[in-house]
Parts: sequence; structure tokens; C-alpha cells
Amino acid sequence: MNSNYFVWGEDPLLMIPGPVELDPKVRQVLGGRFYPHYGAEWGKIYSETTEIMKKIFKTKSEVIILATPGSLAIEMGIVNLANPGEKVVTIDNGFFGNRLTELSEHCGRKAIPVRAEMGDVVSPEQLKAVLDSNKDVRALLVVQNESSTGILNPIPEYMRIAKKYGLLTLVDSISAFGGVELDVDGWGIDFCIGYPNKCLSSIPSAVPVAISSEVWSRVEKGLVNPGTWFTNLKVWRHYISEWSEMGHPFPTTINTYSVLALKVTGQAALDEGLEKRYERHRRVAAATRAALNQLGLPPLAKDEKYASPTVTAARMPPQLDGRSKEIMSRLLSNHRIMIGGGLGPLSGRMIRVGHMGTTASAKYLLPTIMAISSALRDLGFVAEGAEVAAQVFVSVLSRA
Repeated sequence: MNSNYFVWGEDPLLMIPGPVELDPKVRQVLGGRFYPHYGAEWGKIYSETTEIMKKIFKTKSEVIILATPGSLAIEMGIVNLANPGEKVVTIDNGFFGNRLTELSEHCGRKAIPVRAEMGDVVSPEQLKAVLDSNKDVRALLVVQNESSTGILNPIPEYMRIAKKYGLLTLVDSISAFGGVELDVDGWGIDFCIGYPNKCLSSIPSAVPVAISSEVWSRVEKGLVNPGTWFTNLKVWRHYISEWSEMGHPFPTTINTYSVLALKVTGQAALDEGLEKRYERHRRVAAATRAALNQLGLPPLAKDEKYASPTVTAARMPPQLDGRSKEIMSRLLSNHRIMIGGGLGPLSGRMIRVGHMGTTASAKYLLPTIMAISSALRDLGFVAEGAEVAAQVFVSVLSRA
């Protein structure tokens, strides 16, 4: 088979775990009117956007939008949930779970990581054991969808345990928001971070955050001291209280295009129907895992129950262990398709295929699977051909 047979086009197809292919509505927004970041007209747009986000978060709590990367939103949560020197427990079963530990330590909080092997989840028993031996923990921090390993953590179980122990909770939903079930109020999440340019297929710099009344109250009463300005919720409360009438309920300039794009993609998710949308992600994920497994790339997830609906992490076959970057390079140069690789200790040992928002579709996944098959053959790995893998994808998709 000619390795150049499956070519997407001049612009690469983004099948990485974010950023993803844009929703066509976003391109319309970017070519449209530019709004200043204040004024009555803008204030109405911003308010409407936060109301849309509340529906995706499933919360009645206050939602703000940060013109920042996701990691700064996580940092905001850490410094407003716990004081310097206080203990926070982090669920650390991948690169981004480890980042929660790293951020906490950099912010002067004492992180207690609860670890699991790559491809596995921290069991409720593990978490309880750590909390039983650390009675003075302030908060639990966890990533909903660990995109570095393709694992969906059991957030409802963790939240039930956290509330039983009287902890505040932070959930990084960055690579799940808009593609995986989320229930901030029902699960009892105090600080939840969404994201625009993964499952919502928007552009970066408009990060929605849902914050419980308990977190706001603690900051306003001076029970927690963030020690910062931009990430200090007390500062945000001042601007919400004093500047909302002028359409500026935030402390700094924001990119209005990013908020407009977030609004239209959030509304598109609601128009599709959240349950239907989540089911779409679940079905294409199952089909992608089956197809890659057919090609000799088994999923890293040890238990199908915890496999991510938004990104598939697949191990390289033993014959090609350490050579995943060659697969990625061939896909980009020969087929104009971008996929991700392993992070940290998994670098070179696995590939990651995103199926988020726009790309959670056979239209994009079938060419990707066929191109991966072709790249494997180019490297001398003999497995089932692209046609068989595609048939497996379609078969699993139809019955998933």
C-alpha cells in the first residue's frame, strides 16, 4: 500500500487531544464584529455565555470566565480553596494529575498525592486510607479525564468520599467539558474548570469556571488568603459587584472573540443535546479503541469501564516500542494528520488520538485509523490492514 495514499489536505487534520478542529461557527465569529470588553451590549453577551456554561456544568453556582490558559484556572482554585501550608490531596494517575501536585507545591500548599499506575485509577479504598491517616486535609484535587493516559476518573465516587470527610473539591474537567457527563451540583464539586478548545471545538483564552457559594464565602470572610491579585476571588468579587453595570465583571481586559466563540460552541452543544453528545463521544471512543487494537495498538486503559470517551491512548506493539514519534511524524508528513504521543515516562511508547467535539466523528477518525495502519506498515509492522480496522470501527460504532 502506498504510504501517501491517505492524504487529508494542505492544512493538517488535528486529531490530537486538543486543540481540535474548530466548529465552523467559530470561523464565522472570528470574521465578524469586534466587541470591546465592556459596555451594556458586551455585558449582556458575557452574561448569556455564563448562563450557557452553567447548563453544561449543571450548576446554579456562579460561573466566571478567565482569559487564561487552563493551568492558571487550576491555580486559582488551589489558592482559593486552601491556605499556604495546608494539606491538599491530589489524585495522581497521569501527567495532568501530577500537575495538580506540582501546582499545589508551587503555590505553597502541601500536596499529598494518591498514585495509581499509568492506565489505572486510584481506588476509593486508597483515597479513604490516605484521608484516614491525614485528618487535617483541606481539599481534594482531581482531573476528570486524564488525557495523558486515556483514563476517565470516577469523579462521583471521589466526590462522595470528599464530602464525607468534609473536604472542599476541585475538578479539572478541561479535556472532558462538553464531551463527558458532568454534574457540578449533583456531585458536590466546589471548583470546576471547563475548557473551550477541546470538546467544545472553540479557541483558547476563555476558560469557564464554576465556583460554589462555600468557596466564595470563605474568601470573602477572610478564611483563606490566596496571596495573589488576578487569581484572588476577593478581587473578582469586587469587580463583579462594582463593575457589572458597565459590563465589566472581571478585573482585566479579555479577548472578546474567545468569549463569543465559547458562547456559540456552548450553545451548539446544548442544541445537540448534552446526553446525545456524550453518547456520541462514548461510541466513537469505543470504536477507535477497537480499531487501533485490531492494528496491534492496545489501549493503555486497563479497564474498559474507565477508558476515556474523548481521547484514546494506545500502546505501541513490542516490535515498535519507543518509536511512536516516527508514527506521528509519518502521519503528519505523509498524510497531513496530527496525533499525539506519550508524555513523561510514556514518551515514545504510545500514541494518543483525540476524538473531541468536532472530531468525535467517523468523518475524521476513519482517515486517521487508515493513515496509522499505513504508517505501521511503512515501519515494517505487519498487522491487519486499514480496511479491516475500518470495518471494525464501523461495526463497533453501530452497536456501541
